[in-house]
Amino acid sequence: MAWNCPKGSGNRTIHGVAAGHGVAAACALVLLAAVDSGCGNGAPDPGLPVRTCEVGFEWKAAAAEVAVVGEFNDWRPAGYELARDPDGVFRGSFVVGPGRHAYRFLVDGEERMDPSNPLTMFSRDGFEHSALVQSDCNRAAFKVESAQVSGDRFKARLVCMAGAGGLACDPDSVAVTLDGMAVSAVMKTGSLDVDLGPLDAGKHRLTVAATDTGGTPAEPLVMPFWVEAEPFDWSDALVYQVVVDRFRRGDGPLDADAGITMRMGGDWAGVVAAIEEGFFERLGVNALWISPAVRNAEGSWPCFDGRTYESYHGYWPVATRAAEPHFGGDAGLAALVDAAHDRGIRVILDIVPNHVHIDHPWFTDHPGWFNHPEGDCVCGRQCSWTADIDHCWFTGYLPDLDWRNREVLETMLSDVGWWLSNFDVDGLRIDAVPMMPRLVTRHLRDTVTRTFAPGAPHVHMVGETFTGSAGRDQIRWYLGPYGLSGQFDFPVMWTLRSVVGQGYGTMESLLDEVDASTAAWAGSGAVMSQFIGNHDVPRFVTVAAADDTDPLNPAPQPDVAEPYRRAAVALAFVLTQPGAPVIYQGDEIGMAGGGDPDNRRPMPDPATWLAHQRWLFGQVSMLGRLRAGIDAFRHGSRTDLARAADHVAFRMTGSRDTAVVALNRGSAPLRLTIPAGSWTADDAPADCLGGTVTMRNRELELIVPALGAMVVLPRDRCPAPDDYADLEVTE
Repeated sequence: MAWNCPKGSGNRTIHGVAAGHGVAAACALVLLAAVDSGCGNGAPDPGLPVRTCEVGFEWKAAAAEVAVVGEFNDWRPAGYELARDPDGVFRGSFVVGPGRHAYRFLVDGEERMDPSNPLTMFSRDGFEHSALVQSDCNRAAFKVESAQVSGDRFKARLVCMAGAGGLACDPDSVAVTLDGMAVSAVMKTGSLDVDLGPLDAGKHRLTVAATDTGGTPAEPLVMPFWVEAEPFDWSDALVYQVVVDRFRRGDGPLDADAGITMRMGGDWAGVVAAIEEGFFERLGVNALWISPAVRNAEGSWPCFDGRTYESYHGYWPVATRAAEPHFGGDAGLAALVDAAHDRGIRVILDIVPNHVHIDHPWFTDHPGWFNHPEGDCVCGRQCSWTADIDHCWFTGYLPDLDWRNREVLETMLSDVGWWLSNFDVDGLRIDAVPMMPRLVTRHLRDTVTRTFAPGAPHVHMVGETFTGSAGRDQIRWYLGPYGLSGQFDFPVMWTLRSVVGQGYGTMESLLDEVDASTAAWAGSGAVMSQFIGNHDVPRFVTVAAADDTDPLNPAPQPDVAEPYRRAAVALAFVLTQPGAPVIYQGDEIGMAGGGDPDNRRPMPDPATWLAHQRWLFGQVSMLGRLRAGIDAFRHGSRTDLARAADHVAFRMTGSRDTAVVALNRGSAPLRLTIPAGSWTADDAPADCLGGTVTMRNRELELIVPALGAMVVLPRDRCPAPDDYADLEVTE
């Protein structure tokens, strides 16, 4: 393990790793740990906290001799030997310069990775080594002693630590801003007390800058924070996936006639309009996953299906730090984030670290940054999707980045930090996770942690590890406090589509699949995302209608009730389970579509929705708002009440409330009798979706509709139906 204070400093924090959710706050003080003044190289005033340039190393396993070797000592152990302490642990502290360094332990003459450090990187001889990240210790830096939001006020105490040379912060140089506006603050004896309020609800950002007494800029401190009625964690999220080009246009209708492979004109102004009219609140949505924001390739490009495509989707980057002008540029993205934050909505930005478009300047300027720069290893063509997935190209114009190259790692991480800092997004969706070595997601977590001050809200990192029904081990590989916060649960998605959408297997197998997933993620701290579909698979209602999913033969919009009812049952399950469920745009109204790109049709105007679509929207709106208000759905545990081939019923129990969910995929109504639990007649249990509930002798009798769902709660916990909803669906 590498530490950033030497033995005896009395204030150690893990160095070279990043704090994820569930990790103690101390682990987030990666670069800002206060140490004894003796750690520095200057002669500061007594009692002044000073940063250190030394890094401590530990080896705990049995050995006779241990040294540390790495890029900082040219892989030579002389002078870098560790001493065995009385407790049997080998320890040593050495000066390491700023930057990202590969290293290993030399244990009895054999090189070993650091088993306590999750960060690795490629270095000497092309092998993976442990990685150490060190800031410039000679610069002053702010340490967060305390920070909290209480009601509509924010209070913090910050301490400016001198650089290792002993130069303290100049009190006259301190500049504090809140949301970009200067606020007054006075530093006394190295401490800065911040007391701000009353503040509007939503997200805010505190920044602190200064120079030391020699005029050298200190490391800036950036601390986002939320003012909101209830503390939020990502288990409270209901995420709505937005493919920006196909969602809405701010100044007019989408160009639906452009063709399914072409741009249709959706932009961030259209998303802002939906935010401000309350569209997402009607669904209970409090987080938006927006398609990639980086500037993409112009023109049309050939695809394997014989058609040409424009980069409407955002996955063909040609820039690193420029927002897509078709969507509204930097100002448009900032406006979207601000509008969302003002409404209490988090924003997850889709990022594309695996590849760039061939028109990206990197491909011309740095051909050595890419695997197979000749373009002779395209996935599924010259190379295999399985054996070569970590280095093959998506297509002949999407070159794959080579993470063995130090410059690739450093540049991409710096760019991600730029997007986080400039636009203050709340989460990242990581594209094509299995196409990169796992070290990438771990360095991304480390970068995210370093971008903001300790105590800032957790930045949710959700990965796309596209798997089949047996892919849990692969998904689990990337999870954990030093990696991804969560992933999409593809195995459960496939089960929902098969069992509920197509009527195969049994409903009780759905519960078994969820239990298998829960067991697979146990111990990771992950907040997983359930969903019924996304932009890469045919639409749920098209599968449920047994229509052709060939994207070259567009499926019709179903005009009968059954596919919509099946979608409602599947979404009722998804939205009553813990995690951070995702609604792909259009699934709330049962949009049809085959494979990519037919599954990315433009969102229709509500005035054109079919009655079946209005009914489904009403169901999803009720379910989403129930999720927002019922703790049991977000954080509760499940008790099964009925398990059968065509139906299941279960009770969700949270710390504040309970609810009963019944799902019936059968073609006839179902009479179901279950225990009432702690409810009495005074609670007036009712189905928030409109079904019949009768209470007799401490039991509930439910009449579960054919192809229907029930969510039973005390009647006063059911929200009013949405205005868009048709309460009845006819054939």
